[in-house]
Order: sequence, then structure tokens, then C-alpha cells
Amino acid sequence: MSIVELITKSIEENGMLPEYFELPGEDDTEGVKFAAGAMDGICMYHMGHNPLSDADKKSLEELILLAGKSEFAEAEKGFVQFCKDHRAITIIDELQECILDNKDKLDPNVMFEFANNMFLQSSDMECVKIGLSILELFNTQGDRELETAIKTIALFDEFTIFSVFLMRKWSTAEKDILECAKRVHGWGRIHCTDYIEPTENETKEWLLFNGIDNDVMPAYSAWNVFIKADVPALIRRGNLSLEEMHAVLKITEALMDEGPVPGLSNMDNPEVFLNDVLFRAEGNYQFTEDDLKIINDIRNYMTSSEMEDI
Repeated sequence: MSIVELITKSIEENGMLPEYFELPGEDDTEGVKFAAGAMDGICMYHMGHNPLSDADKKSLEELILLAGKSEFAEAEKGFVQFCKDHRAITIIDELQECILDNKDKLDPNVMFEFANNMFLQSSDMECVKIGLSILELFNTQGDRELETAIKTIALFDEFTIFSVFLMRKWSTAEKDILECAKRVHGWGRIHCTDYIEPTENETKEWLLFNGIDNDVMPAYSAWNVFIKADVPALIRRGNLSLEEMHAVLKITEALMDEGPVPGLSNMDNPEVFLNDVLFRAEGNYQFTEDDLKIINDIRNYMTSSEMEDI
């Protein structure tokens, strides 16, 4: 059974995959079980891009040309081996450049068919990603069946980023990525928050109240949410509801983390923002213990920052 078929059959009535859904043969590196999408997420956020060697580029070109001759089965076998050394997420640019550099030798219809086959019929995770990456070179909007498959496989965190790369080119990108974000909770939600471009109030509100809520680490999405939900404007507006104040405090806490990615350090004057948050928190709010802890952490952060400046 293909991965697309397996995921499609596993979707529950709420439109999501089961909480502990897994695919057979997921990554198990040196006895460590990685969460879906974790290895690719680590590559994207914490590992620099290492270009392919000339020999690897030659091998990649040979696989592409093999696919261009409609030798799909052999090309897929080749990609299975190639991706044991090079995860799909690390070679997207080289893959697409290779196809474009050889466009005079390739029939677009054949390459589209190959990408479709890899995506829809493969039982190998990296081959599915290769198929999705090649589909980026084509217009995928308007094909209802293909659109549905792309949205469906996005519900598994291992593939969300590859689907988002396709969806962001659609005229319905904001709506589709938002719906996906609501149905994934791990690395997939982080990627959705990263690539969504909010123009609607519904999207901005969802980002404010839910954008940093993921099963990995809120800090990964804190800066994107801060900017895209326009938290500075919210703070300047004043008269925040308890729910809004609670959301601002949670985002501020995630910005102060800065463990995995920059947060407050992205600001020229983070103390100004923190002072504004503390000022707004002086309202008549029925804060939870968690809220009060965050307020105390902000004060401690401000104190430590002042000491460092002396």
C-alpha cells in the first residue's frame, strides 16, 4: 500500500490522523526514535546547507534523465539509495535545478507523470518527498484529486513542509495552510506558521491564540507569530481581553526562550516591548498561576538585562 493510501485510510472523523499515528519503517537512528518530521526540522533549523559533490550531482542527473526516459521503477530504486545519504529536504534546490538545467532533454509530461507516481504510489517516505519536490515545478492547482492528496498527506508532520511548499503557490494558500495548521500539532504546525502569509483576521487571530502551541517547542514559532499576528499593534492598542493578554504572555515567554532559535534578540530594543507587556499586565485581570509566573520571569529578565548593561 502506498503512503498516500495508508494516510488517507487512517484519517479520523475529526479530519486528523490518530495522535500516535506512525508509518512503517520510520527513522530509527542508533536506537533513537524521532518524531515525525523531526529529522527534517533539525536539518532546516539547525544544520547548514552542504552542497552536493560533483559526483553526487552527476548521480542525481543520471536519475533524472532515467526518469525522463519513463524508466520510473529504476529511477525510484535509484532515489531510494540516493536518499539514504541525502535526505530529500537537503537536496530540493539541486533536484529542481537539475531538472531545469536538463529541460531540453526532458518531456514535461513525462516528468509530471514521474513526480505523480513517486508521490501517489511510493511506499518510501523520501521518494514521496522527491515526488512532491518535483511537483513544485508544475501548476498543481485545479487538479482536484491531486490537491486533495497534497492536503491529505500534509496531515502527517513528516510531509507537511513539502505540501506547504506546493500550497503556498495556490490562490487559496492562506486558507489551505491555515486548515492544515489546525490539524497538525508537531513540526507540521511549525512549518505552517512559518510559511503562512496572513491577510485575514481569522488567520491572525488563530496565530495569536494557537500559533505557538505545538508538540515540539513554542519558541520555534514565537517570532513568526509575534510578527504575523502583529503583537506590537495589539499591545499599543491597549484594553486587551483576558484571552488576548494570556496569549501575549505566552508568546512573550516563548520569545524569551531563545534556545532553538532567536526570539527577543531579533528586536533592537526588547526591553521596550517587555516594559509594554508589564504595563498592560497591570490591568484588572484574573491571571492564572502560569500567567503570574511569566510576568515574574519577565521582571527577572528585565533585572538581569539591566545588570548586564552596568
